[in-house]
Amino acid sequence: MIKYDLPDLGCHYKGAATTASKELDIGPWHITNIPKDIDSSKAENDVKRFLNKICALEIPTSLKCNLRCKYCYIEDLRMKNKNVSKDIVLRILSESSKMFPGLLKQNVNKNKKAHFTAWGAEPFVNIDTLETMYEFAHEHYGKDNYKLGLSTNGTIWSKRIEQFFINAVKDNAVTDIQISLDGPPEVQNRNRPYINGKPSFQDVEKFTQNFELTMKDLNLKNKIHHFCSTIHLIDEDFDDVWIKAARFFSEPNKWWTSLPALPMRMSGEDMYGEDEINKFIRAQKLMLDLVKERAKEGILMVDFYTNKLFGNIQCKSKNAFPFCSAMNSQIGVDLDGCMYPCHGAITTPMYKPWLWFGNLFDKVISYTQMMRNIYYQFNSWNRGKCTSCPLYHYSTGSVCWSCAPHNLSVTGEPTIDNLMKCKAYMESFPYWVEIAKMNIDNPILQEIPGEVAIQASRKLKAVKDTMHFDRNFDGIIWASIRKIYGKDIPINKLHYTDTWWNFDNFNKKIQSNKGN
Repeated sequence: MIKYDLPDLGCHYKGAATTASKELDIGPWHITNIPKDIDSSKAENDVKRFLNKICALEIPTSLKCNLRCKYCYIEDLRMKNKNVSKDIVLRILSESSKMFPGLLKQNVNKNKKAHFTAWGAEPFVNIDTLETMYEFAHEHYGKDNYKLGLSTNGTIWSKRIEQFFINAVKDNAVTDIQISLDGPPEVQNRNRPYINGKPSFQDVEKFTQNFELTMKDLNLKNKIHHFCSTIHLIDEDFDDVWIKAARFFSEPNKWWTSLPALPMRMSGEDMYGEDEINKFIRAQKLMLDLVKERAKEGILMVDFYTNKLFGNIQCKSKNAFPFCSAMNSQIGVDLDGCMYPCHGAITTPMYKPWLWFGNLFDKVISYTQMMRNIYYQFNSWNRGKCTSCPLYHYSTGSVCWSCAPHNLSVTGEPTIDNLMKCKAYMESFPYWVEIAKMNIDNPILQEIPGEVAIQASRKLKAVKDTMHFDRNFDGIIWASIRKIYGKDIPINKLHYTDTWWNFDNFNKKIQSNKGN
């Protein structure tokens, strides 16, 4: 037997795999859990690269909520009934402004703003901490140099809330606010009741109208609020609820009018099988029919998915994935100073050990946890298999989830794949293309084969090398076809329908075609 050393194979062997680690101080931070076989200079560069990018924080300013929405992903009631003090929020803001280069006062300006997002249950249940966030940012960074982000259930209004908005808007710190509204009263009140079961629709109306009046008094010309609506596939009367909400939001000249882009989306985690997939696809057909109906009335409208895929051509990539800021420019900091990639772990305690990577107050970062969060959960390593999906290939906006904390919080699984959602989205694609071609001026729409736009059915014809249902078709399957036949076979000769979901049937068809 020939003996050899690993260096002969181009490997620089440093010893067996071990849990042994070392530590390192980088500025004010103490870095732990650095594997001993990682060069210290590399570890230092990795940490500095990460720290230098962080310019935004998500902070749980409120862990109380006055509603009990039936689909709330915060299942742990402690996360909706916990006091958050002004002092702890101020400490997070103060410490972070010293620890991250992107948040240092001397590095922040109108072109490189500091970003702070109020997170938790319902922010306006705790106006004290929101005022604290504004006061710190205003005094420390000054007008035009910071951004405040928040979303609200839109049920609480007061003079203090009004003044908060006045102050923040005058500083150009609030440029977008999300208000949760699922649809007309019967939909909203069923999905989003108060703790005592009372309806919430009228209070959302009051909040929205007060907000609009406040913005008008500030001579703000652009609308800075939008609605967010969630409709559930598991509802028995889903079709009826979906179309009711669509008609509601597309009704012109109302306080709830959301033209041209409707805010309704569906909870994709409700896709448990073919029934839910079919519901989703059918809903897209209903939406297309309504878009055509509204067009005859002179009303321009697009659905949530079409708008996300084609409405924002500022995205500089042809794929449907969101460009998540977690671990790239933003992190979440909990009340105890623990740091996570985003808010996902803050309100889902059971996943905190998995997503934790350091502590702001202790000035400690775990190198291994930091690197895992960066390269495992928030990287694009898994997207290669999606490159033949029509959404990935043709869209200029984002609609597909690629978020491990999100999936952890709603399904208990860190995987970012949801094959049922993939199927529903791909088979709905022709409807979205047709809606987009009617209402959106996006150059990418001219590149989509015409046959794709007109075949709005589950039998979407495959177009080799550009689009087809099966995300893996031109990978192992297409390679196997070439191996069997020694050449490319036209897809129509394969009687291709849905091979990703019926591998056994596909293999039988291959053998049958081979015999012919």
